[in-house]
Amino acid sequence: MKDLEVEGLYITRKRKKWKFAHFDSYVNCFSHARTDSPDITKQALESYLPVGQPLVLEIAAGNAQFSLQLAKKYPDHNFIAIDIKSDRLYTSAKQALEEGVSNIAFLRMSMHELEHIFSEQSVKVIWLTFPDPFMRKRSIRRRLSHPLFLRKYRDILKDTGLLKFKTDNRDLFLWSLEQFVAENWIFAELTFGLHESALSDDYKIMTYYEQKFTAEGIPINLVSLATHKH
Repeated sequence: MKDLEVEGLYITRKRKKWKFAHFDSYVNCFSHARTDSPDITKQALESYLPVGQPLVLEIAAGNAQFSLQLAKKYPDHNFIAIDIKSDRLYTSAKQALEEGVSNIAFLRMSMHELEHIFSEQSVKVIWLTFPDPFMRKRSIRRRLSHPLFLRKYRDILKDTGLLKFKTDNRDLFLWSLEQFVAENWIFAELTFGLHESALSDDYKIMTYYEQKFTAEGIPINLVSLATHKH
């Protein structure tokens, strides 16, 4: 890997700016700031992804290897991996281009902007994978399973859509289950030991953190939820 010069900025491979610069240059990568036009971001995503395919989002995707594996397995679906930090998404974005996986896009964006980018009832599945637990009381509203975010997910999910959440953090998981009940989500599947369960192998595709936690013997919790009775 060579050093990179972008618009007069010399960037060494050892710095995060290297990844930032590459992310912005990749055709499968997109960024949306609060001051940007939502319509422009929507059009860019729609122009890149195959037309007419069901849409799956991964929220707080990290390095997005989970979404990339699903995209390779299901070429008839579109996937968008979303994270606030582009250097996390960079690795899978690069791999997708190298392997010719064209049904996945990578989006750097605040989760507060979801409903501005995704139309009502436009998403088939939302995956929430190993989000930051924000265990301090003053940070609870930042949890991605907080009712503030659950209402955003409900708005953009189809009537037949599903929210799927997995985490190693049992305290966060139990707290989240309470929020799902309070917000009237319908439980479809639930386990406190995903990799010992008989649930779908798709659920057992591992994120980077999941590989680490599972190797340490930490059980993985998963719940699948519907917005309406199917």
